[in-house]
Amino acid sequence: MLNNYLRIGWRNLRRYKMYSSINIGGLAIGLAVGILILVWVQDELSFDRFHEKGDNLYKLSVSFTSGTDVQTWEGMPGPVAVHAVKEIPGVQKAVRTRDNWGDVSKFSYNNNDFFDIKIGFVEPSFFTMFTFPLLKGDAQHPFLDNTSLVVTRSAALKYFGTTDVMGKVIAGDGKNYVVTGLVEDFPEQSSIRYEFMLPFSILQAKFGGNGSWTTLDDDWGDFFFTTYLQLAPHTSIEKVSAGLAKLRPDGQQEAAIKYNVQPLFDVHLYNPDLSEGSIKIVRIFLIIAIVILLIACVNYVNLSTARAMQRAAEVGVRKIVGASRRQLFIQFIWESVLVFALALVLAVIMILLLIPFYNNLTDKHLSFGLKNLQMIFAIGLSMLVTLIVAGIYPAVILSSFNPLKTLKGGLTLSGSNVSFRRALVVVQFLIATVLIVSTLVVGQQLRYIKSKALGYDKENIFSFYSGQMYDHLEAAVQELSSSPGIAAAATANQSMTGIDNSTGDTYWDGKEKNESLITHAFSADKNFMEMMKFRFTAGQNFTNSKADSAHFIINETAAKMMRMKDPVGKKFRLWNKDGIIIGVIKDFHYASLHEKIGPLVIHYSPVSFMVYVKTKPGEMDKAVASAERLYKRYNAGFPFRYNFLDDNLDKIYKLDRRTGKLFNYFAGIAIFISCLGLFGLATFATGQRVKEIGVRKVLGASVTNIVTLLTSDFLKIVMISIALSVPLAWYIMNRWLEDYAYRITLNWGVFIMAGGLAIMVALLTVIFQAVKAALANPVRSLRTE
Repeated sequence: MLNNYLRIGWRNLRRYKMYSSINIGGLAIGLAVGILILVWVQDELSFDRFHEKGDNLYKLSVSFTSGTDVQTWEGMPGPVAVHAVKEIPGVQKAVRTRDNWGDVSKFSYNNNDFFDIKIGFVEPSFFTMFTFPLLKGDAQHPFLDNTSLVVTRSAALKYFGTTDVMGKVIAGDGKNYVVTGLVEDFPEQSSIRYEFMLPFSILQAKFGGNGSWTTLDDDWGDFFFTTYLQLAPHTSIEKVSAGLAKLRPDGQQEAAIKYNVQPLFDVHLYNPDLSEGSIKIVRIFLIIAIVILLIACVNYVNLSTARAMQRAAEVGVRKIVGASRRQLFIQFIWESVLVFALALVLAVIMILLLIPFYNNLTDKHLSFGLKNLQMIFAIGLSMLVTLIVAGIYPAVILSSFNPLKTLKGGLTLSGSNVSFRRALVVVQFLIATVLIVSTLVVGQQLRYIKSKALGYDKENIFSFYSGQMYDHLEAAVQELSSSPGIAAAATANQSMTGIDNSTGDTYWDGKEKNESLITHAFSADKNFMEMMKFRFTAGQNFTNSKADSAHFIINETAAKMMRMKDPVGKKFRLWNKDGIIIGVIKDFHYASLHEKIGPLVIHYSPVSFMVYVKTKPGEMDKAVASAERLYKRYNAGFPFRYNFLDDNLDKIYKLDRRTGKLFNYFAGIAIFISCLGLFGLATFATGQRVKEIGVRKVLGASVTNIVTLLTSDFLKIVMISIALSVPLAWYIMNRWLEDYAYRITLNWGVFIMAGGLAIMVALLTVIFQAVKAALANPVRSLRTE
């Protein structure tokens, strides 16, 4: 019986090649794209899920509120982890980590030098709290002393040439480290990633004191360490957060401070302040995957039900000779299975061809194979859902025909079935229009980001770390300023595209009791201020004199938050440095446009560890070569690494640009699949009205009249879908734009343009068949009557 069903299905596919091609092709594209998106979504949702204790692991951050400005720091003071375990009920274990901040700049083994190794300083309990299996070594005691080193399997192969590394010695900046552990590679879906792990006790031993705090474990002033907690099951997160705020022994807790206890499973998709981050993009793409599959299903349902009349006689004969409705239903379900199986084979071929491009586009390393359970799950789920959605309804319709009416030729599809098909087309073009609007809005926001004035000169400027040049930096920068290709050189201690050094240790004239100012701070010299072309609204620049050591320059936001109408000349203290404000500069964007401009204080420093170079127009290569020669004179054996400000800005918005590209592709695919279905329906509708068209032409109807007649119904459907898409698209894109502190304003022009594109695409799809039918010879169509 099954063999018979499949043979009949195959015969029908071959008989109606065009409709079969549209059905199979549309389903294949929908399945391929839907599967790829679902695999990406699954990959994003699986971050950190491999940890055996993951349900009870949390990452800490702290949020400070200063006026209307809220800053969240991911770093925590050293003592928090120590006291949390001792004093807060439910806290079972704590681990501190810190990235390599230049502590070890170069490793050497067998006369080979290695740079840019991902190094982390971790506490011993790191290997028992997290599921990073040690292949060799003792997880309870991974470090024997401060010269111990744990490496990952890939790092062992890369730097030592073997995984048999226990006891091997590698030099790091002149100090020898002995390998005491080999750990399995960190999964790609891990928010923690290191190659070399050094004992945290190295940082404790190097601590030089901070005021009255003599050890790292009692230094409450520096928020340097990433801190994780393991809580007992069912522990109240709110109580832990409240307990953290009471830990500081001197009781000096600011009123507007909140400790965030974030589940480890949320770290990748949510912001440190617990607000939604990239989870929004994941949700959007999950919806896109579903709607693309839905559009493909709509095509199948529409064409299957539209062609139902052509199979009415077949159904009637089968019922007359004894076939039950159940048997007919099963037959049509198996025909759907055959179509979906062919579509799936074609979809798999598409996926194999698209995987390299898709990985490059999404910055993933997804693979297609039987071992990829995520891919198999996505394929199975997509196939099952689409088959259920698209296969059952046509089978119900086809198996329900009255056999007497079908054989007499008096059967017509009911108005409800026709309305249902029209509703499906409305859904298709509603989705397509929403995606067109989304593509246009994302494109406008990205262009806005690219064109928005940042408040400083970013053209032809690159920066690099001074390294060993620091001890001779003033002379080196002066020499650099007059080198070939260089227009100016200066120093600062922060990257202009990510000033992240913040402090609440501030005082100013007029400060009220319990008032605080959490400000960003960085150091620079006069030349840097001039190079960046900051605009002063009051006061003056540094003069590079000794007096500048007690001078500060603030931005407009800082002045506003300190309620200073005339800040110049007013007293100000930053950390333990007292001085006066000598200038106010216009606000500039020192971070991405996702973040509001906060208060900023610039203090003077004649030397800083970052060197900024402005090149002469057209002489970039000469400038880079000059900087490299000078750098290597002081940093022999170290590679010269530099970054242009434009490139750094591009990196900040890499995710945004990737999102924009994905929207473009997905919108194009959705429109293409919708047009496939519309083309099929237009072809079928035109074929059903061939004789009517012939009669109208004989009676004098023009080509224009015929084309208008055939396209008007489809145009009405598209207009309805556009009207319904406007509020939905408005809501979705407003939610997306909420992630930007500085954003475009949605206007009607976007919706008019999207609607115009949808109408144009629909007309181009339908009009071909309409014109073809209108130009056909009426005698030929009427002769068969």
